[in-house]
This record gives sequence, structure tokens and C-alpha cells, in this order.
Amino acid sequence: MKNTIYCKALFHLPENVHYFSGHSLGPITKNAKQQLQQGLHEWENKLVNAWTDAHWMDLPKHCGDKIAPLIGAKTHEVIVCDNTTLNLLKVLLSAVALNNKRKIILTEQGNFPTDNYIAQSVANVQGVTLKALPKKDIIDALNESVAVLMLTHVDYKTAEKWDLAKITKKAHAWGIITVWDLSHSVGMMPIDCSNSAVDFAVGCTYKYLNGGPGAPSFIYVNERHLDLAPDIQGWMGHQQPFAFLENYIPAHGIKRYLSGTPCILSMKALAGALSVYEHLNLQVIEQESQKLTNYLIECCAKHAPSLTLASPRESSVRGNHVAFTHPQADKLACALNANGVVVDYRAPFIRFGISPLYLNHTDLDCAIKILNDLM
Repeated sequence: MKNTIYCKALFHLPENVHYFSGHSLGPITKNAKQQLQQGLHEWENKLVNAWTDAHWMDLPKHCGDKIAPLIGAKTHEVIVCDNTTLNLLKVLLSAVALNNKRKIILTEQGNFPTDNYIAQSVANVQGVTLKALPKKDIIDALNESVAVLMLTHVDYKTAEKWDLAKITKKAHAWGIITVWDLSHSVGMMPIDCSNSAVDFAVGCTYKYLNGGPGAPSFIYVNERHLDLAPDIQGWMGHQQPFAFLENYIPAHGIKRYLSGTPCILSMKALAGALSVYEHLNLQVIEQESQKLTNYLIECCAKHAPSLTLASPRESSVRGNHVAFTHPQADKLACALNANGVVVDYRAPFIRFGISPLYLNHTDLDCAIKILNDLM
């Protein structure tokens, strides 16, 4: 069964390791390493002049331009900066401001903690209420009192996937602003932010985009909202950052969502990592991912029946990792890692992350054999 987008040769991966944790931290690509080394060389030889001579100042927009097609956005709607937590704060403040007559931020129980922490912070500061409901109750809770719907596209534990376009349309029918966290979906499936009229989105770049530990996050702002001045105002988001003016004047367009000085070495690595996607088709990536995740589920049911599937069985509503529970899940995850099958444990789940860019059926067969031996 040939994986048509398999490109493991573009990555640095240890021998005899089957890496199933790309949903947590993607491996380094050869081009990312090269670009990181280039950044160090620029720093060493150009010193402060590298900001202009090596075009360091352009990196937030350059990386944003590379991410835009991965989320179905226009290049002027995306920029890379800061981290997901801070970027979520920026867009949530903007979203609440756009719907300031309403008093509820609606989200899902069990969301990734930082998302709900930030939402609660915004609610406290803005005098609105954060309402977190079970997934099954979200649709029925959409009404004219909700200001913002904040959801994570793919659940970080179970990999259950929302229908982004459908939910966005339902929210807009009630006049609700949408904010999506794309951290566990970007790079592994088609996403259509612009055509789905998503209002705001954020996502990290160190998972399936392989940007490296602590790599900066991206912000998407639909073009119809780009005239809104963000509440988090930093010097890099100023119209003339090097004029050092006393009063803040927001930059034109998406650049106004910049705040502090960009992390150049991280952005160099990210720019290199994103080059992997230049000739890949997201629909094919999704198809190959579904084949591999389905195969993993089938093999575990046959050879490791004491694992209980916690992810959706239907691949159309599942992201790229597969979660299982087990009475000794933490010990089993440690044993797998010790035997070269790198998974992760998020209580009470063992998660197998599947990226068809560097995993294939051979990796899965090896992992299943080791799993079977351990059990």
C-alpha cells in the first residue's frame, strides 16, 4: 500500500524509531535545520544589520504567506508571531469587541486548557460570561445572546473533529463571531477559512507543521475585520515602528496583530519546515492519514484488544491522532517509548499521532508487533 506523499527523506529522524508524536512535537526537517544554521550565520556575520540585510523583519509575513494556503486563507489574512495563548487573547478581545452588545463566550468543556483559561480571562476583563458546555450541547446553545463561539477544530485528546464550515455557518446565522483553534488540524487536512467565512483563527506550528519546540503561532483574521484595532498593542504592530512615536497608530492590515520583537531563529526554522508543503496536496495528505489511522485502529482491535478506542471510529470526524485507554496506559506508553515507538500519554489516553509525511504501513506494523509483545 503505497503512501503517495511519503517524504521521510526530507526529515531528520533517528534510526530504529517509529515516531508517533508529531501531534505533540513534529520532527526537524532538513531544510529547517539548514535555515536555522543560516540564521545563526547571519547573526554571527551581519550582527544587527541582519534585521535589514537578511530580511529578518519580513519573516512574520513570509511565514504567514506560507501558512495561508494550508488553512484556505488569503495571504493578507495571516501572520506569524508570539504563541497560541497570546494570539488567542488578541483575537478573542477583537471578537468580543465586534459583538459588544452580547454577553456570552460559548466554548466546549474539555477544550485544551490554555484556550479556556484565556477565554475566562477575557470574560473577566470584558464583563462577559464564559459558558463551557459538553460538545453535544453546543449547537443547541447557539442563540442571539452569544457573542463569540470559540472551538478547537480537532480535540487534543480524542481527535474528534468539528465540521468547521457547517458550525461556522450555523453560528453566523445567529450573528455570532467565530474563533477557531487549528493547532491539531493544520497541515494534515484541507481547511477553508476564507470561503467558510471564519472570523478569526489561531494555531501552533510545532506539531504537524514541524516548526520546532516553541515555534511561533499564526493568526488568521478574515479580511472583513482587518480594520479593527486590536487591544494588545505593541511596537511591532505600529504603522511606523522605528519612528518611535508616543501614540500608537495600528499598522495596515494583518500586521497590526504583531506585538513584540519576533523570535527570528524560530521563524527561520519554521520557514524551512514549511517548504515541505510547497508541493504537497492537503487532500491527498488527508486521504493517506485516514488510511493509516484506520489501519492502526483495525490492527489494535485484532492484536491489542485490551486497548479501548477513545477516538471516533469514523475517519471523517477524526483528526490525525488516535487515542486509546488502557488500565495501565501510563506504563504502556513508557514501555513503547523505551522500545522505539514514540507515543505520548495524556491521562487517561495513549495517543498515536499519524503524519503520512514520515510514517507508513511498515512503521505501523513494527509498532503493532512491539505493542503485541509488550501486552
